[in-house]
Amino acid sequence: MRLLKTDTLELVEFIGRVKPYTILSHTWGDDEVTYQDLISSRAAAKKKAGYAKIAGCCARAVDDGYEYIWVDTCCIDKTSSAELSEAINSMYRWYQEAHICYAYMSDVSLDVRPAKPASEQPSMRPAFRTIPSLLREYDTLPRTFEHSRWFTRGWTLQELIAPPMVEFYDQDWREIGTKFSLRKVISKVTGIDIGVLEGADPATCHVAERMSWAANRQTTRVEDAAYCLLGIFKVHMPLIYGEGSRAFFRLQEEIMKTTEDYTMLAWGLSKYLSSKHYWKGVPGTSTSDPRRPLADSPNDFELHSRAKWTYSHLLPEMYSPPTKATDPDDTPPLMTSRGLRVTLLLRAAAASGDIHAYINATTTNPSSPASPPSPVCLILRPHSTPNIYTGSDDPNNAFILLPSPADLTHFTRKTIYLSAATVDSPLHNHRATSLEKNLYMLERPRTARLGEVVARPWKVTSCFSHAIGAGKGHAHFEVPRRFVPGGLYTPFDVPPDTARVFAFERGAEGFGVVVGSGWVDVVDLRSLEFKARWGTLVREGNWDEVAALKFLCYVSQDLGEEVDRVERRVGGVTVVVGLKKVRKGDVNCESAIKIVWSVA
Repeated sequence: MRLLKTDTLELVEFIGRVKPYTILSHTWGDDEVTYQDLISSRAAAKKKAGYAKIAGCCARAVDDGYEYIWVDTCCIDKTSSAELSEAINSMYRWYQEAHICYAYMSDVSLDVRPAKPASEQPSMRPAFRTIPSLLREYDTLPRTFEHSRWFTRGWTLQELIAPPMVEFYDQDWREIGTKFSLRKVISKVTGIDIGVLEGADPATCHVAERMSWAANRQTTRVEDAAYCLLGIFKVHMPLIYGEGSRAFFRLQEEIMKTTEDYTMLAWGLSKYLSSKHYWKGVPGTSTSDPRRPLADSPNDFELHSRAKWTYSHLLPEMYSPPTKATDPDDTPPLMTSRGLRVTLLLRAAAASGDIHAYINATTTNPSSPASPPSPVCLILRPHSTPNIYTGSDDPNNAFILLPSPADLTHFTRKTIYLSAATVDSPLHNHRATSLEKNLYMLERPRTARLGEVVARPWKVTSCFSHAIGAGKGHAHFEVPRRFVPGGLYTPFDVPPDTARVFAFERGAEGFGVVVGSGWVDVVDLRSLEFKARWGTLVREGNWDEVAALKFLCYVSQDLGEEVDRVERRVGGVTVVVGLKKVRKGDVNCESAIKIVWSVA
């Protein structure tokens, strides 16, 4: 661990036992002082905007009798990936072992006061904004403690919870209060249990509740939404910047290795109970998006209304493994190539064919808070592969609350696999139907300059990939190279007179999806009609540019301005194509085309 001397700004490295130190918590700004600045030229470092923050922290530490401080901007060599990984995996402990944490709020001023003192409004309860409303209204809010940007950052969550003592300071280093003295306000803003703010171990709260504290917090890097929670869940894992949202998936895998807390499966329960559903899809259609067992990000645990229901109302049961040799197979949760392997209590819903899976937790129902706690069940649907299940594709039918715990007597314990296939990592593709896909991009030649003689032909570029099926209805996403505002009808950056052909083929089966500017069509690749319009495909060596252009004109006239959904039967395949938005966690953009097909 590397510490900063408060009098000389000299960096001192400690191995093993370190001297008493204080630590800084803050939000990063422009022109911060880095490790390289301090080792190269302290005089130059003093000219940077971030130096005043460090100087104020040093002065505060000296007044409190400390010789050393730790500041994340300059005590870590971030050019070393090994050192950065070690620091992030150790950071919770470093904050926990600091004697005092100074939380510096650069956007707060004690000079800003409410219009009327609270004493003049005895009958009025102060209204505290939650993190989502802080993010929405930040520019219009007064610069008071409860409105600070500090509460909206991902890394400050552990910096608030880990230290035994947190002192808050405004932009002029005037003390606002401490974590203990302000615990009620902090709890209102962040949703963190007051007991944790008073010093209780965060592990006294179940996984879903801790995840809800991180919902809607902002991080500069996507991966940091997971890395900033390592200490909260007492896990360690290597850092892989560039892996995107998969970092949060790995975090959940690591958590499952330390606890059999099935509240992790209850993401979205708050919005379900308030009828504010998270994932997009058209209920009851082939274009719905099945609910996966693991969340995409902490935002999946967002609370809709704290006044009605929070994850603290979700009460996990202590899990007891079987004690008899005759009891069914019992294994802890584990991610496998087939999906998430879990042992749960199940029952079949005879009327719908669904499966109800009890997630070892009960909750009060917001619609009848006086009633006894109800067991919470996921609604699952059998996969075509035995013993594999998928989540419901209907947001209105994702969970079910049983009337009474006595209903669990009709459940049977069983080890199953919850399909966790994603666009980035289709975990069940060992059994999935796979069709070869060739992507063709047809581009119009650029207009020749005045006096330039150019006989540029239409060009075609192609790439090869696979479309992975997901059961009876097989789905594949194609992602635009860049997001187009209002892109629901232009999911690709496809200008007029330009189209893309997606050829799906397997043996004698095959179909093509043609995507143009605001329209989509399904074609039979081997039909004479298609070849007359489009010519033969490139690999056959006979692309007909004139016929292709005529086809574009034909489609524009025939289909009208916008055709965003087509359903057509090609040979033995029924193809449904829709231009629709999909979840941001599924693809790294806001809009995509979803191609769905089923084999008769």
